[in-house]
Amino acid sequence: MTENSRHDDLLERHFEAARALPPEISDDFLAQVEAQALAEQPPGRSTPPVWAQLLSALGGWPAAAGLAAASAAGLWLGLTGATGLETLWGGDLVQFQLDPLSAFDIAALEG
Repeated sequence: MTENSRHDDLLERHFEAARALPPEISDDFLAQVEAQALAEQPPGRSTPPVWAQLLSALGGWPAAAGLAAASAAGLWLGLTGATGLETLWGGDLVQFQLDPLSAFDIAALEG
């Protein structure tokens, strides 16, 4: 038991000496490590252009095509008005008006 304590004391003295004098890393060594790390990295990729990022955020070319078609249809309806649709339906557009609260009346009566 005393022999273990003697080894522990010796080891503890070595640890205290190491704590008292921490190792210092030279600037040359740090520069060399940095140069090696940069040499191992793959060549940097630049960020994609803004239009490519926007296209990716929309969901790709199919989503952008659908958005363009819907935008064109909305622009056409907005500029020509609903009067151009009378030729497609062949009648008065007043018939096609919907009341969003009409089903609410029926649901209230069931109660």
